[in-house]
Amino acid sequence: MRTSSALALVYFFLLGSSPLGGQEVRTASSITFGHSIEIPSRHLDETRQVSIRLPHSYTDEEGGGAAHYPVLYLLDGGDYFEPFAGLVQFLTMYEMVPHGDRMSELTYSPSNEENGNWPTSGGADSFHRFLAEELIPTIDESYRTQPFRMLVGHSLGGLFAVESLTRHPGPFQTTIAISPSLYWNQFEWLENASALFDGVSEWRHFLFISGELKGEEETRRLADFKSLADTQAPDGFEYRYSFYPQESHASVAIPALYQTLKQLFEGWPPEGEAWALGPDSVQAHFQGLTDRFGFPVPIPEEYLIGHALHGLQRHDAPDEAILLLELCLSLYPGSADTHAALGQAYESKGDRDEAVGQYRRALELDPEHEVALVRLQNLRGDR
Repeated sequence: MRTSSALALVYFFLLGSSPLGGQEVRTASSITFGHSIEIPSRHLDETRQVSIRLPHSYTDEEGGGAAHYPVLYLLDGGDYFEPFAGLVQFLTMYEMVPHGDRMSELTYSPSNEENGNWPTSGGADSFHRFLAEELIPTIDESYRTQPFRMLVGHSLGGLFAVESLTRHPGPFQTTIAISPSLYWNQFEWLENASALFDGVSEWRHFLFISGELKGEEETRRLADFKSLADTQAPDGFEYRYSFYPQESHASVAIPALYQTLKQLFEGWPPEGEAWALGPDSVQAHFQGLTDRFGFPVPIPEEYLIGHALHGLQRHDAPDEAILLLELCLSLYPGSADTHAALGQAYESKGDRDEAVGQYRRALELDPEHEVALVRLQNLRGDR
């Protein structure tokens, strides 16, 4: 089973469109940004429409070896479908939002008198059951997913995310709360935050809270929670807080998600060039990612081939390239590209016979392999 560093996005929102000031618009071609599915919910007593954004590479793969992906579930983000999906695609390129009664679905406890009169508040248990028992199983059955799920919420969605972490810690492995409404019921969640770690000795989870400039009481309570996490968090639990003084409650969402995802996947690509690091270091790095995130993170075939050819062509390092390509061949034994790259490495070393053998093997696997065809023809012309 393969995996990928790309993220699938799942939303509860259907995009609409409107005419451009009465101007005639001619459609030359369409751009597919995502698609939607409908999920009947017994917990919410209605049918929910879910919009989904898949990585570009998802439909390019097929068969038993096709990649499986971690999934990002985004709450309360109707306005964020396009920017959040584009943001994740941008990060990937370089190495669920409810639309019903938000107050009901995103608050677990009813509002008290000091918090205001919100008669529909306190219905989040039903919404969480919809997520855990209906939406997640549907997504896992319908798409190639990894058991690594990220729950992202802004404002009341952020409150729901951290409250769900305490009440129902199982479904998600990462919680991203952007400017969460922690003031709810006199900072009820922060007041009882110590219960988060009660009786837990080991817990692989990533919790990120971020926000704009806060008041004195919330700032103090967040500092207390950081001290709690530093001293009482179980092994494997990571907590980070990010502060954006230049942003408002609304504008903080985009920079906070961008920076949080960068922090979460910090160190994903190895530092340095793989041909110089060597196979052992490369394998150790990707094993470390597997250990950190809890799902298998294989070494991408294109990563090994690209770095081997870079070392060969830019640094005149055929021996190092061969070691990297031999690792690649052990992981991807049917790779014509790897055999063609090995042919170039042996050709660079002056080992003509071995180069010819590698090019021929590449053509056995892929008779149309352009590099192998051209280079083998050139070698034959040298005779």
